[in-house]
Amino acid sequence: MEKVTAISYGGTNSRVGDLLVNRLLPNRYVDAVGPFIFLDHLYPTELNPEVPEVPTGESAHPHRGIATFSYLFKGSLAHFDSQGHRGTVASGGIQWMKAGNGIIHDEQPRMTDAGGSVLHALQFWINLPAKNKAEAPEYLAVQADEIPEVVLPNDAGTVRILIGKLGNEVSPVKTFSRQFLYHIKLNPKSSFTLPTRSDFEYAAFVPSDEVNVNGSMLGNSKLLTFEMDGGDIVLQSDRIASTDVMLFGGEPYMEPIVAEGPFVMNTHLEIAEAYRDFFNGKYGTIKYTA
Repeated sequence: MEKVTAISYGGTNSRVGDLLVNRLLPNRYVDAVGPFIFLDHLYPTELNPEVPEVPTGESAHPHRGIATFSYLFKGSLAHFDSQGHRGTVASGGIQWMKAGNGIIHDEQPRMTDAGGSVLHALQFWINLPAKNKAEAPEYLAVQADEIPEVVLPNDAGTVRILIGKLGNEVSPVKTFSRQFLYHIKLNPKSSFTLPTRSDFEYAAFVPSDEVNVNGSMLGNSKLLTFEMDGGDIVLQSDRIASTDVMLFGGEPYMEPIVAEGPFVMNTHLEIAEAYRDFFNGKYGTIKYTA
């Protein structure tokens, strides 16, 4: 039995510095999908060749209580933070950071031979359980060839396991609850069926083009959430080119959620403490040069 779709949402365009993004989570219908509480889709953007190699710090900002997760369809992205972490990933790579008890970070596009001149990416915020919100920050850069990939039966395509596991394959990205994020590349005129669990929340996102999801067309930067009925998610492509589909979700977040600005905590008092610690300089500063 196919899984019944719940809501399709097209997002809202927002400016993040010089970049135009489509903000899909949270929205007026859905606050979260499992632990995923925020999703921005950065539209394909031609980079300015004059972007400085050493950032000015204008886009640096704090986080607390979440993990940030950036995934590049195309381009190259550099990371700097106030714990001294730094790293650069190119197309197909991941920038992951656990903000924990507070950090300042800065992500900057880069023009490289590996990444090209176009930046096209997703950024998720993943809510941390209360106990992990108090932990020290962590950082991980995952290059494209370090992400496990599963070949689908019947030459239907591949699944890149960005978060969580599929079969015997496990992503190198740390998790603190049961969750998953898959990048499915459907071959032309192919289909894939994912059996689901009744205790998970699920969503599908198609960055461009279109694919049939349980009988409904989804594409062009739209998000589709599903009812928790334990059925199947069926993806069907009638195109004559490959199609990208993101599937993600996990167990519902059962603790209270209080979000304000870049901080996501469990109480209003914790939000006030997050701001106080930031303004008191407890998150440190970013050193862009060694």
